[in-house]
Amino acid sequence: MWWLASYLALVINLFIIWLMPKRLTKKEIYVTWFVIALINLSTDVLLSLDFRLYELAEPGVQLSVHVIELTLGPSYGIIYLNFMPEQNRKFYPYIAAWVAYAVIFEFIMVQVDFVNYSGWKLWYSAIYYVFAYLFLRWHLYYIRK
Repeated sequence: MWWLASYLALVINLFIIWLMPKRLTKKEIYVTWFVIALINLSTDVLLSLDFRLYELAEPGVQLSVHVIELTLGPSYGIIYLNFMPEQNRKFYPYIAAWVAYAVIFEFIMVQVDFVNYSGWKLWYSAIYYVFAYLFLRWHLYYIRK
């Protein structure tokens, strides 16, 4: 069941990216996609395979999980950055909504057995997402300057 939820989310994200009015350049999308994929993969290797705080799908490494790790997170990141407001007054509610969405999405992924905790807590993820979204804001600023 996890594969249906995760791949459906990926297809929806790619459709949104395809149709959305682009505020990001092709270069920004390209660089951001690979930066997020690398961070996502590195984080999961460290926390899942090394520290065994959670497992994605079944124990060990699977190609289907690897594909999701390299595509789903980056697709969300591109959508997040594309619509991100520049003003702080608008940014804070925006990031709060994205963190809430990410936590809800992860909760769903736990329910469909894509993420299986063994020491990790959902609220740890909420903290991680705050830092991840703040990093993405800095990242876009950095590659634009």
